[in-house]
Amino acid sequence: MATWVLLRGLMRDSRHWYGFDTQLRQAGINLLTPDATGNGELADRNSPLNIRDYCDDIWHQIDKGLAKNPDYSRELVIVGVSMGGMIALEMARLRHKQVRHAVLINSSAANLSPWYQRFQLMPLVNAIWHRHKAKELSFVESCVLNYTTVTKAHDEKVIKDWGNMRSQLHTRVLNGARQIYAAARYQCSWFGHCKVSIIVANQDKLANPKCSEALAKFYHTELLRVDHCGHDASLDQPEQIQQLIEMALSRS
Repeated sequence: MATWVLLRGLMRDSRHWYGFDTQLRQAGINLLTPDATGNGELADRNSPLNIRDYCDDIWHQIDKGLAKNPDYSRELVIVGVSMGGMIALEMARLRHKQVRHAVLINSSAANLSPWYQRFQLMPLVNAIWHRHKAKELSFVESCVLNYTTVTKAHDEKVIKDWGNMRSQLHTRVLNGARQIYAAARYQCSWFGHCKVSIIVANQDKLANPKCSEALAKFYHTELLRVDHCGHDASLDQPEQIQQLIEMALSRS
């Protein structure tokens, strides 16, 4: 059985899988959750300005994780959310003999979709205005969760937990800007040696679902949809996302 690699997106790290990783491990899936440069355990490093340049640090973490767990298969399934999906594509392109399948969740590419679909501004303004406004909760995380989720937008426990994670360790503002720049410029390319699957949340307020539709068309693959779900799909609908990933793998 292939080892799964989970990649988060902009300014998020492995802590933000928030139980989805535990769910997969309990299902018997061998799993690695590396951080992108500038996030999480690598928060002290400068984030690259090119998506390709994120791959080296992630490969280092993967190789270290595989060496630590010799029973893990070296054949990989890479699952990436948003910018993590862009990185997944580059990793599949660079190590085509090792990556069996790339699964993209709510991702996009500059050569397929216009910027205003890839980063929707009006929903962001609305998310900030209509955030959960309890004083003891993190302003930033209240806004983020209202922007990126449907089911957890006003969940005080989640907002508090994510606020605590932020207070312990978070991505620097400059690194956040560098990640946005890298993601905004990313252009995907065609390769035929690896299966690509696309999952899209129909209620994504950050990236218009049309972005995933464009990716599915470009890679000639089925578009798998999930309802009542926002950009942070594994937080909103973890069971459905696991089922869709397994469905995609079973068809490869």
